[in-house]
Amino acid sequence: MSKVCKVTINGEVISANPGDLLLDAALMNGIDLPHDCRSGYCDTCRVRVVAGRCLGDATEDSDIVHACQTRVISDLTVVVEKVPEVMEVSGRIVELIDIARDVVEVCIQSAAPLEYLPGQYLSVQFRGYPARHYSPTLPLEWPANPDLIRFHIRQLRRARVSAALGRKIKVGHQVKLTGPFGAAYFRPSQAGRVVLISSGTGFAPIWAIAQAAIREKPKRELVAVTGARDIDSLYMIPALCRLAQFPRVTIVPTVQEHQNITAAIRFGEPTDFIPPLSPDDIVYTAGAPRLVRAVTQAAKVNGATCFADPFLPAEGADSGQTFFSRTVSWLVSSNRH
Repeated sequence: MSKVCKVTINGEVISANPGDLLLDAALMNGIDLPHDCRSGYCDTCRVRVVAGRCLGDATEDSDIVHACQTRVISDLTVVVEKVPEVMEVSGRIVELIDIARDVVEVCIQSAAPLEYLPGQYLSVQFRGYPARHYSPTLPLEWPANPDLIRFHIRQLRRARVSAALGRKIKVGHQVKLTGPFGAAYFRPSQAGRVVLISSGTGFAPIWAIAQAAIREKPKRELVAVTGARDIDSLYMIPALCRLAQFPRVTIVPTVQEHQNITAAIRFGEPTDFIPPLSPDDIVYTAGAPRLVRAVTQAAKVNGATCFADPFLPAEGADSGQTFFSRTVSWLVSSNRH
């Protein structure tokens, strides 16, 4: 008869049979371990292995595993970061704001408070439409209602959901919000320089992280590099100008098309302006997968800690922010924070 394994999760001891999935063992023993996709993609069930052995999962960080894909094969001790519990609330659209020719800010009033960390994302289901994943963000400019949940959504012409915004999905439309999910969220109390690199609507989670970082330490060193296709799509300029008011902040807006309006906006992609990185840096990146891969690799080569949120397209989806588009969040780290 196989030996029962002792599994310790955040100090709580449970029993598991060899071969049991770590997530299933936790749930069956009354530990509500955060999870979402059950496919090893979303990073919501990430745990750090402190002692023991497990089988069947690998991440960029050798100590990190996905509980939904990891089988218990010995006594095991794991630590789970404390994050807000996943919950579901209803809401309604109270405002739709065109912030670029193909980007709309959707402002939702929720019926109950929904807690999430800067950089996490929610499942958003407009009544009558399939769910999509979007990152809550903050107002680009003030004054603004601080109690609304805001999303930046890129609209594509033939998309089922995003193309309906402002046409069939209007102010007053009912919404179901579920979450939060994702592991590329802001970690406070880290001493190093914060480097933020994004493209397109990847700026939404990055803007939330930037504000959290500055609120924590107004004099911290921070570099924000963000990009768009052209100057008309660079909707984040008001937010970057707010960041630039702090003493140790450097902003680098980029566009892929030449423009003669200002030398402050660089020609090229955000990856062309990744600052020299060091092991003391904490990097957050979100947006197109190609950009996120390049930033992640640069962080890995230079030993920097990196939290990454690539917006991956899904079959039949409307944009890079869709139901399974947010189901990979990579962590690259040579440090232990």
